[in-house]
Amino acid sequence: MDSQAVAQQMEISKLLNKQINVAQMECKNLTIQLSRIKQNGRDATLQSLANNCGQSLSTVNLRRYRTLKGHFDKVADIAWLPDGRHIVSASQDGFLLVWDSTNGFKKELIELDDPWVMCCDVSHDGRLVATGGLENACIVYKMSIKGTGPQQQSPLGADGSRKSSLLSVFKGHKEYISGLSFLAGSSSQIVTCSGDRSSILWDTTKGGQVSTFYGHLGDVLSLSPNPTDPNIFVTCSCDRRALLWDKRSPVSVRRYVSADNCDASVVRFFPDGHSFACGSDDGTIKLFDLRSDGDIATYGIENVRQYAMHNNIAPILMSPKSFSSNEEAKIAMGSIAGSMESSLESSIDNPGVISMSFSKSGRLMLTSYAEYSSVMITDTITGQILGSMGGHSDVVSSICVSDDGLGVATGSRDYTVNIWSV
Repeated sequence: MDSQAVAQQMEISKLLNKQINVAQMECKNLTIQLSRIKQNGRDATLQSLANNCGQSLSTVNLRRYRTLKGHFDKVADIAWLPDGRHIVSASQDGFLLVWDSTNGFKKELIELDDPWVMCCDVSHDGRLVATGGLENACIVYKMSIKGTGPQQQSPLGADGSRKSSLLSVFKGHKEYISGLSFLAGSSSQIVTCSGDRSSILWDTTKGGQVSTFYGHLGDVLSLSPNPTDPNIFVTCSCDRRALLWDKRSPVSVRRYVSADNCDASVVRFFPDGHSFACGSDDGTIKLFDLRSDGDIATYGIENVRQYAMHNNIAPILMSPKSFSSNEEAKIAMGSIAGSMESSLESSIDNPGVISMSFSKSGRLMLTSYAEYSSVMITDTITGQILGSMGGHSDVVSSICVSDDGLGVATGSRDYTVNIWSV
């Protein structure tokens, strides 16, 4: 190659680099302008407009109807069947249990192919349950219980042997599966999120992977499907971002900053599909609205701690049994309030927000925190805590509201599942 050709290539390279730099600068300026416009449009928050709320709530008390005992290790996740009567619990003892919530009886037992389970979900027709965990695989099982009624099929074959419940094993992730869910109204399409920074859409009818979604810069810790749109789901990650996805597009359609200095640990869609909440390791929850394309409310950990102190709810590290009086408990909890925050931030396995769920109307937000074994009930409009559910002795790992809104199930690291209602 002669010197003239080399010179021409150098000039072309310089020109392209200049054009790229100009385009990057224009993109940055446009991003700043859009951020300013969005910020100018945020002239109010949900809490600031709460004074216009015609009906305010004072207290909310849910009654514990059943305590389901049968697991021998931590209950990692739970899911209601569509009939609103049966519930599935996944435990790190290596088993799935299907319960009848009305009488507390076990209806079915499924031995897990991956005992280190972290998440589970039930299909729309109630026939399948999907699990994910440390084996990096999404595993789908068939259930004998019908999800639309109390009928039960025998899990035994004609020769008396137990039928195999295993349906599919989907492998594609390179790291642990932290969350999964069937898409809205679907009994075949499952979306999973993983520590390999990706999410994958699977289809049981096609027998494999459909799409892969990249965009996060850290472990993807949680996902939630839009309850009204089978194409939309949201994820959150260690990169402190929440990304909104459309399964028809390989890139995220929107990005939201969920936290400034800590990981985003759990995300949950609002029942109407127009909003979602994202909880972080510092105990803060932000409510984002898709229509305004930004956050409209923030729920801090300070309100939770004040409510716990005033109602004698001791942190997990300090059991109420260790105090001789309520006054002593208040003094002790007040003295450790400051040190508790720093100690929890330094704990890898102790994020602030563990699980979230909304009531059917969306007015109530149920949240579990690493500091307490009680579930806090928050008014999403005013941000005030209206009550608590204190039936467990350890961290509540999963909260799930039934489709009809009549029942609430909580699964805990104390090996039990509690059933609540009004």
